[in-house]
Order: sequence, then C-alpha cells, then structure tokens
Amino acid sequence: MRFYYLCPVLTLLSACGQADYSTWNCYPKNDPTKKVVMVLQQSTMKMGEEKLRFCSSLGLVSYFDKDCKGATKQAYAQFILSESRLIIGDQQYQCEKL
Repeated sequence: MRFYYLCPVLTLLSACGQADYSTWNCYPKNDPTKKVVMVLQQSTMKMGEEKLRFCSSLGLVSYFDKDCKGATKQAYAQFILSESRLIIGDQQYQCEKL
C-alpha cells in the first residue's frame, strides 16, 4: 500500500533534476548561409566548444563571458532576447529559437 503513495512522490522528485534549456540557430548578419547553434542552459551559454557564464543583465541585454571580470560592456557575448540578437565582438547574429 505504501508503494502507491510513494510512486507520485518519486515521479515528482525525478522531474526536479531535469535542467531547462533552449536551443537557438544564429546566423551572421553579413553571411546568413552560415549557422551557429547556441544553447542557453540555466546560467550558461554554449556555442560549439565555447562555454560562457551569465555575468549580468542591464536593461534588455544579457552579458556572457568566461570569467565575468571587468566591465559589463566588455563581456565576450551580449544577447538581446527581445530582438533575438547575439553580439560577439563586432559580429552580429540574428537568432531563431528552435
């Protein structure tokens, strides 16, 4: 009888360990034929072998870098969710969520 009470509890607890993530296809503004796949998982941005940490947000812009040192505007990557735009250095990407 106890087993029937434990099943729903165990099911709910197993769902807690699952991480939320979103996958994006990003295309450079100057060459829309190339595609970069970006994955946002919790506070991490992954692009290929590159793994960046969320540093902070300022208004609509989220900043990502490897070590989050220095000024926010100097972060390696900037992501503007409302415009689906990714900026890395002088390269701008238009992204679409999958």
